Amino acid sequence: MRLLASTDFALRILLKLGEDPARQLSTEELAAGIGVPRNHVQKIVQDLSAAGLVRTQRGARGGVTLARPPSEIRIGAIVRRLEAGQALVECFRADGGACCFSPTCRLAGVLGRAQDGFMAVLDATTLAACLTVAPHIVADDA
Repeated sequence: MRLLASTDFALRILLKLGEDPARQLSTEELAAGIGVPRNHVQKIVQDLSAAGLVRTQRGARGGVTLARPPSEIRIGAIVRRLEAGQALVECFRADGGACCFSPTCRLAGVLGRAQDGFMAVLDATTLAACLTVAPHIVADDA
């Protein structure tokens, strides 16, 4: 299984933000921190914002923060949203694809179960579980 580069970048952005959820990072800081061009980061941040995963604030004191705690963000939900419409194999396409073995191919069932297993593991995993350090928590009254 292979994720789109944009999904990989989105996961990196979320991991970077998850290191210190209270801190705003600019798109420049995110780009430098994950090794991805700023233009890509800006586009992905827009997608993550539309998905309700990050908050953005414009201006000199602006930046990007997580919209929810890392413990409430499921990797499976992220991957499903960002990979929507991406078929693992030709016969998984919404239009049925152009597989020369359909409808008698039994490989599709095996691949479908493998994909379901892959997503089950991602669904059971939070962003917090993927962080190399525990997220820095700031008390509300500080």
